Amino acid sequence: MSSPRATEDGQGDRDPAGDLRSVLVTSVLNLEPLDEDLFRGRHYWVPTTQRLFGGQIVGQALVAAAKSVSEDVHVHSLHCYFVRAGDPKVPVLYQVERTRTGASFSVRSVKAVQHGKPIFIFQASFQQTQPSPVQHQFSMPTVPLPEELLDHEALIDQYLRNPDLQEKYRVGLNRIAAQEVPIEIKMVNPPTLSQLQNMEPKQMFWVRARGYIGGCRGLVHGRLWRQDGVLAVTCAQEGVIRVEPQASNNKL
Repeated sequence: MSSPRATEDGQGDRDPAGDLRSVLVTSVLNLEPLDEDLFRGRHYWVPTTQRLFGGQIVGQALVAAAKSVSEDVHVHSLHCYFVRAGDPKVPVLYQVERTRTGASFSVRSVKAVQHGKPIFIFQASFQQTQPSPVQHQFSMPTVPLPEELLDHEALIDQYLRNPDLQEKYRVGLNRIAAQEVPIEIKMVNPPTLSQLQNMEPKQMFWVRARGYIGGCRGLVHGRLWRQDGVLAVTCAQEGVIRVEPQASNNKL
Protein backbone atom coordinates (compact mmCIF):
# COMPACT_ATOMS: atom_id res chain seq x y z
CA MET A 1 0.00 0.00 0.00
CA SER A 2 1.47 3.36 -0.97
CA SER A 3 1.85 6.15 1.56
CA PRO A 4 0.28 9.62 1.13
CA ARG A 5 2.71 12.13 -0.35
CA ALA A 6 3.41 15.22 1.74
CA THR A 7 2.72 18.69 0.34
CA GLU A 8 3.52 22.18 1.53
CA ASP A 9 0.16 22.64 3.21
CA GLY A 10 0.70 19.45 5.20
CA GLN A 11 -2.46 17.82 3.87
CA GLY A 12 -0.76 15.42 1.46
CA ASP A 13 -2.04 13.92 -1.77
CA ARG A 14 -4.50 11.25 -0.73
CA ASP A 15 -4.77 8.03 -2.69
CA PRO A 16 -8.46 6.93 -2.68
CA ALA A 17 -7.59 3.23 -3.06
CA GLY A 18 -4.95 3.50 -0.36
CA ASP A 19 -7.30 5.36 1.95
CA LEU A 20 -9.99 2.71 1.49
CA ARG A 21 -7.65 -0.11 2.35
CA SER A 22 -6.22 1.83 5.28
CA VAL A 23 -9.68 2.55 6.73
CA LEU A 24 -10.80 -1.05 6.29
CA VAL A 25 -7.71 -2.52 7.92
CA THR A 26 -7.31 -0.03 10.75
CA SER A 27 -10.97 0.36 11.74
CA VAL A 28 -13.74 -1.69 10.13
CA LEU A 29 -11.72 -4.91 9.95
CA ASN A 30 -9.40 -4.24 12.86
CA LEU A 31 -9.54 -6.89 15.59
CA GLU A 32 -8.21 -6.77 19.13
CA PRO A 33 -6.29 -9.96 20.03
CA LEU A 34 -7.34 -11.32 23.44
CA ASP A 35 -5.68 -14.73 23.42
CA GLU A 36 -4.46 -17.26 20.88
CA ASP A 37 -7.18 -17.54 18.18
CA LEU A 38 -9.49 -15.26 20.18
CA PHE A 39 -10.31 -11.73 19.00
CA ARG A 40 -12.70 -8.88 19.76
CA GLY A 41 -14.28 -6.70 17.10
CA ARG A 42 -16.21 -3.46 17.34
CA HIS A 43 -18.86 -1.87 15.10
CA TYR A 44 -18.38 1.12 12.84
CA TRP A 45 -21.65 1.28 10.92
CA VAL A 46 -25.08 0.26 12.26
CA PRO A 47 -28.02 0.13 9.76
CA THR A 48 -31.38 1.70 10.55
CA THR A 49 -32.58 -1.76 11.63
CA GLN A 50 -30.36 -1.31 14.70
CA ARG A 51 -28.91 -4.74 14.12
CA LEU A 52 -25.34 -5.51 13.23
CA PHE A 53 -24.37 -5.21 9.57
CA GLY A 54 -23.74 -8.78 8.39
CA GLY A 55 -21.08 -7.77 5.89
CA GLN A 56 -18.83 -6.42 8.60
CA ILE A 57 -19.26 -9.59 10.70
CA VAL A 58 -18.24 -11.70 7.69
CA GLY A 59 -15.24 -9.48 7.06
CA GLN A 60 -14.05 -9.55 10.65
CA ALA A 61 -14.50 -13.34 10.85
CA LEU A 62 -12.40 -13.73 7.71
CA VAL A 63 -9.68 -11.54 9.20
CA ALA A 64 -9.71 -13.66 12.38
CA ALA A 65 -9.39 -16.86 10.33
CA ALA A 66 -6.61 -15.41 8.18
CA LYS A 67 -4.56 -14.59 11.27
CA SER A 68 -4.23 -18.34 11.96
CA VAL A 69 -2.74 -19.30 8.58
CA SER A 70 0.53 -18.44 6.88
CA GLU A 71 0.88 -15.55 4.46
CA ASP A 72 1.38 -17.80 1.42
CA VAL A 73 -2.21 -19.13 1.49
CA HIS A 74 -5.34 -17.31 0.31
CA VAL A 75 -9.02 -17.89 0.99
CA HIS A 76 -10.88 -19.43 -1.96
CA SER A 77 -14.18 -20.51 -0.38
CA LEU A 78 -16.27 -19.61 2.63
CA HIS A 79 -19.67 -20.56 4.07
CA CYS A 80 -21.56 -18.35 6.51
CA TYR A 81 -24.60 -18.84 8.72
CA PHE A 82 -26.27 -16.02 10.65
CA VAL A 83 -27.96 -17.73 13.62
CA ARG A 84 -28.97 -14.78 15.83
CA ALA A 85 -29.44 -11.05 15.45
CA GLY A 86 -26.38 -9.09 16.51
CA ASP A 87 -26.46 -6.53 19.31
CA PRO A 88 -24.84 -3.24 18.21
CA LYS A 89 -24.32 -2.16 21.83
CA VAL A 90 -21.62 -4.75 22.66
CA PRO A 91 -18.48 -6.02 20.89
CA VAL A 92 -18.29 -9.37 19.13
CA LEU A 93 -15.91 -12.15 20.18
CA TYR A 94 -14.40 -14.26 17.40
CA GLN A 95 -13.24 -17.78 18.35
CA VAL A 96 -11.07 -19.47 15.71
CA GLU A 97 -10.79 -23.27 15.43
CA ARG A 98 -7.89 -24.64 13.39
CA THR A 99 -9.94 -27.46 11.83
CA ARG A 100 -7.18 -28.66 9.51
CA THR A 101 -3.80 -27.47 8.31
CA GLY A 102 -2.64 -29.34 5.19
CA ALA A 103 0.13 -29.01 2.65
CA SER A 104 -2.10 -27.35 0.06
CA PHE A 105 -5.39 -26.60 1.81
CA SER A 106 -6.24 -25.41 5.31
CA VAL A 107 -9.68 -25.11 6.90
CA ARG A 108 -10.63 -22.69 9.66
CA SER A 109 -13.90 -22.40 11.58
CA VAL A 110 -14.91 -19.19 13.32
CA LYS A 111 -17.70 -18.62 15.82
CA ALA A 112 -18.85 -15.06 16.51
CA VAL A 113 -20.25 -14.76 20.03
CA GLN A 114 -22.31 -12.16 21.93
CA HIS A 115 -23.86 -12.57 25.39
CA GLY A 116 -22.34 -16.06 25.58
CA LYS A 117 -24.20 -17.32 22.48
CA PRO A 118 -23.11 -17.67 18.84
CA ILE A 119 -24.63 -15.15 16.47
CA PHE A 120 -22.68 -16.24 13.40
CA ILE A 121 -20.85 -19.39 12.24
CA PHE A 122 -18.22 -19.29 9.53
CA GLN A 123 -16.02 -21.81 7.71
CA ALA A 124 -13.30 -20.92 5.25
CA SER A 125 -10.90 -22.92 3.11
CA PHE A 126 -7.47 -21.51 2.27
CA GLN A 127 -5.25 -22.70 -0.59
CA GLN A 128 -1.52 -22.35 -0.88
CA THR A 129 -0.45 -20.01 -3.67
CA GLN A 130 0.71 -21.94 -6.73
CA PRO A 131 0.90 -21.19 -10.47
CA SER A 132 -1.54 -22.90 -12.81
CA PRO A 133 -1.79 -22.94 -16.64
CA VAL A 134 -5.54 -23.53 -16.41
CA GLN A 135 -7.78 -20.47 -16.52
CA HIS A 136 -11.55 -20.44 -16.89
CA GLN A 137 -14.34 -18.07 -15.94
CA PHE A 138 -17.79 -16.82 -16.90
CA SER A 139 -17.80 -14.13 -19.55
CA MET A 140 -18.65 -10.65 -18.35
CA PRO A 141 -21.95 -9.30 -19.75
CA THR A 142 -21.73 -6.45 -22.22
CA VAL A 143 -22.85 -3.42 -20.22
CA PRO A 144 -22.28 0.35 -20.25
CA LEU A 145 -19.40 1.73 -18.22
CA PRO A 146 -20.33 3.02 -14.73
CA GLU A 147 -19.41 6.55 -15.78
CA GLU A 148 -22.28 6.45 -18.29
CA LEU A 149 -24.95 5.52 -15.71
CA LEU A 150 -26.93 7.39 -13.06
CA ASP A 151 -26.03 6.69 -9.46
CA HIS A 152 -28.68 5.61 -6.92
CA GLU A 153 -29.34 9.13 -5.65
CA ALA A 154 -29.71 10.67 -9.11
CA LEU A 155 -32.03 7.85 -10.21
CA ILE A 156 -34.26 8.27 -7.14
CA ASP A 157 -34.32 12.04 -7.67
CA GLN A 158 -35.41 11.43 -11.27
CA TYR A 159 -38.30 9.25 -10.06
CA LEU A 160 -39.36 11.77 -7.41
CA ARG A 161 -39.49 14.61 -9.94
CA ASN A 162 -42.03 12.72 -12.04
CA PRO A 163 -45.56 13.98 -11.21
CA ASP A 164 -47.05 10.61 -12.22
CA LEU A 165 -45.25 8.75 -9.40
CA GLN A 166 -47.72 7.02 -7.08
CA GLU A 167 -47.67 8.19 -3.47
CA LYS A 168 -46.81 4.74 -2.07
CA TYR A 169 -43.66 4.71 -4.18
CA ARG A 170 -42.86 8.32 -3.32
CA VAL A 171 -42.87 7.56 0.41
CA GLY A 172 -40.66 4.53 -0.04
CA LEU A 173 -38.17 6.31 -2.30
CA ASN A 174 -37.90 9.24 0.11
CA ARG A 175 -37.16 6.81 2.91
CA ILE A 176 -34.40 5.17 0.85
CA ALA A 177 -32.94 8.53 -0.14
CA ALA A 178 -32.69 9.57 3.53
CA GLN A 179 -30.49 6.61 4.42
CA GLU A 180 -26.72 6.93 4.38
CA VAL A 181 -25.37 3.83 2.66
CA PRO A 182 -21.58 3.34 2.33
CA ILE A 183 -21.96 1.67 -1.09
CA GLU A 184 -22.40 3.38 -4.46
CA ILE A 185 -24.83 1.56 -6.75
CA LYS A 186 -25.53 2.16 -10.45
CA MET A 187 -28.24 0.13 -12.17
CA VAL A 188 -27.48 -0.97 -15.72
CA ASN A 189 -31.15 -1.08 -16.78
CA PRO A 190 -33.12 1.08 -14.33
CA PRO A 191 -36.87 0.44 -14.48
CA THR A 192 -39.32 3.03 -15.71
CA LEU A 193 -42.22 4.14 -13.50
CA SER A 194 -44.52 1.62 -15.17
CA GLN A 195 -42.02 -1.16 -14.43
CA LEU A 196 -41.51 -0.44 -10.72
CA GLN A 197 -44.30 -2.79 -9.62
CA ASN A 198 -43.23 -5.67 -11.88
CA MET A 199 -39.46 -5.57 -12.00
CA GLU A 200 -37.44 -8.38 -13.53
CA PRO A 201 -35.92 -10.81 -10.97
CA LYS A 202 -32.55 -10.50 -12.73
CA GLN A 203 -30.74 -7.18 -12.46
CA MET A 204 -27.23 -5.91 -13.08
CA PHE A 205 -25.42 -3.23 -11.10
CA TRP A 206 -22.10 -1.55 -10.85
CA VAL A 207 -21.18 -1.37 -7.15
CA ARG A 208 -18.27 0.02 -5.17
CA ALA A 209 -17.52 1.36 -1.72
CA ARG A 210 -18.13 5.06 -1.24
CA GLY A 211 -15.50 7.69 -0.73
CA TYR A 212 -12.14 6.63 0.50
CA ILE A 213 -13.00 3.75 1.98
CA GLY A 214 -34.68 -11.63 -2.27
CA GLY A 215 -41.99 -17.76 -1.38
CA CYS A 216 -40.81 -16.72 1.73
CA ARG A 217 -37.08 -17.43 0.83
CA GLY A 218 -35.03 -15.92 -1.92
CA LEU A 219 -31.84 -17.19 -3.50
CA VAL A 220 -29.47 -14.72 -5.11
CA HIS A 221 -26.48 -15.64 -7.26
CA GLY A 222 -23.99 -12.90 -7.91
CA ARG A 223 -20.94 -12.51 -10.12
CA LEU A 224 -18.72 -9.46 -9.77
CA TRP A 225 -16.31 -8.50 -12.53
CA ARG A 226 -13.52 -6.01 -12.44
CA GLN A 227 -13.85 -3.14 -14.89
CA ASP A 228 -11.23 -4.78 -17.12
CA GLY A 229 -13.51 -7.83 -17.54
CA VAL A 230 -11.81 -10.28 -15.15
CA LEU A 231 -14.23 -12.22 -12.94
CA ALA A 232 -13.32 -11.33 -9.35
CA VAL A 233 -16.00 -12.86 -7.11
CA THR A 234 -18.78 -15.46 -7.42
CA CYS A 235 -21.25 -15.62 -4.55
CA ALA A 236 -24.64 -17.00 -3.55
CA GLN A 237 -26.89 -15.86 -0.71
CA GLU A 238 -30.18 -17.22 0.58
CA GLY A 239 -32.44 -14.95 2.62
CA VAL A 240 -35.92 -14.58 4.03
CA ILE A 241 -38.44 -12.43 2.17
CA ARG A 242 -41.55 -11.48 4.10
CA VAL A 243 -44.41 -10.17 1.95
CA GLU A 244 -47.44 -8.53 3.53
CA PRO A 245 -50.70 -9.88 2.02
CA GLN A 246 -52.75 -7.28 0.21
CA ALA A 247 -56.39 -6.89 1.17
CA SER A 248 -58.80 -7.73 -1.60
CA ASN A 249 -61.27 -5.04 -2.71
CA ASN A 250 -63.56 -7.65 -4.22
CA LYS A 251 -67.05 -7.22 -2.71
CA LEU A 252 -68.38 -10.55 -4.01
